[in-house]
Amino acid sequence: MKELPKSAFLVGIGGAGMSALARMLHGLGVAVRGSDRADSPLLDQLRTMGIPVRVGHCGTALDWIPDSEWRSDGEAETWIIRSAAVPEDTPEFVSARRRGFLCVLYSEAIGRLSTGLKTIAIAGTHGKTSTTALTVAALHSAGLDPSYLIGGEVPSLSGNGHGGRDDLLVVEACEFNRSFHALRPSVAAILNVERDHFDCYPSRESLEESFALYASQLSAGGSLLVHESVTDTVIGRLPANIAVIRVGSGLFADVRALDVAQKFGRFSFTPYWDGTRLPRVDLKLHGSFQVLNALFAIGLAIQAGADPVAACRDLSRFDGVARRFQVQHGRNGGQLVDDYAHHPSEIRAVISTVRKAYPGRKILVAFQPHQYSRTRNLLEEFGAALAEADQCLVADIYAAREDPSVDHGVEVEDLVDAVRRAGGNAAAAGSTLRLGDRILNELEPGAIPVVLGAGELHGVVEEVVRRL
Repeated sequence: MKELPKSAFLVGIGGAGMSALARMLHGLGVAVRGSDRADSPLLDQLRTMGIPVRVGHCGTALDWIPDSEWRSDGEAETWIIRSAAVPEDTPEFVSARRRGFLCVLYSEAIGRLSTGLKTIAIAGTHGKTSTTALTVAALHSAGLDPSYLIGGEVPSLSGNGHGGRDDLLVVEACEFNRSFHALRPSVAAILNVERDHFDCYPSRESLEESFALYASQLSAGGSLLVHESVTDTVIGRLPANIAVIRVGSGLFADVRALDVAQKFGRFSFTPYWDGTRLPRVDLKLHGSFQVLNALFAIGLAIQAGADPVAACRDLSRFDGVARRFQVQHGRNGGQLVDDYAHHPSEIRAVISTVRKAYPGRKILVAFQPHQYSRTRNLLEEFGAALAEADQCLVADIYAAREDPSVDHGVEVEDLVDAVRRAGGNAAAAGSTLRLGDRILNELEPGAIPVVLGAGELHGVVEEVVRRL
């Protein structure tokens, strides 16, 4: 593999994507080290694998790298890789640039790696993580061992990244900051396109243009699996040597699910591919949206070279990704649904699935909004989605990349009012430090608590589950 470095230092190695990359490079035989600003369980896991990690940023952290690790042909033997969340003036990065080492962002590193492997990229506003994990499961089912990078922890895969023995890379292709433009896939997917990441995409047109550019990076003779709802403004300008395969439920879909059945929110179906019925899949995962995710996974695996029948064989055993409709069980018999949903469409899908999984029970949603810009631009949509719960507690907005000291034109109370305008029952819940107590105090007998959001909710879930 031409683009594989001899060694790599990851600045911000404890992040979700960076830790996955560390696992993958380590598995491919690269000497990996890294640093992060604070210790965490993820860093402990990397140390257990034999990856040296230091806490705190320091320019001398790179002293172990000899200056000779820069070949005369200009190709770097050592990569210094920075998470997008890490500033450019972090000491390790400054020191590396001064010494002339190759310094790249996470997305750039993945882009370089994608040129040396047959890359399968999965993009979309929703469902990327689950579909990426399902694609890996389908490839495993067919006896293949791909490298992969997944944006969430997958218990059955023992992590979020892996360096495999086959010439395949499965990667979650994120549209934020247009990072998926760095990829050079052979097989790609667009699951859906909805307005999001308003700090990057001020208009629908700019978002669709970005997805169109991602699709245009496919190598000649490649394949694009796309949901039938994706418009021609996204895929209409692809060259004729790219095969476009439609996934959906319409008559003109190339890939669809037949004989769909559901029991308490879990779905089974018969995949239909290229005029052929494949073996029936009985998903352990909750939600009708997982049927589409599984169809994409099967199709991507087949386009990457997997036997169609074998790709379906073990999908019924796949038990999902952490925080994607993850049912947590309390010591006293209670249950809680924990989900990463932070967009109105995702919230609506989760609440609908909870209704099927727990028929007749009331739903108490505790939601932490993620970013002021997303909350402001989708305020009425959030209100309508959250109103579908019986009761909703709205925690303080998680600023993420935004400055919480600035007036962003929206507050928690605005979202509470939007829920009420849509006919729902909502209240502001304040800091997530008090959210666990608030959930337990408000929870009616027989009701199911649902914790939603992409922010700081791990401690909230642990506290509530411990007392259920």
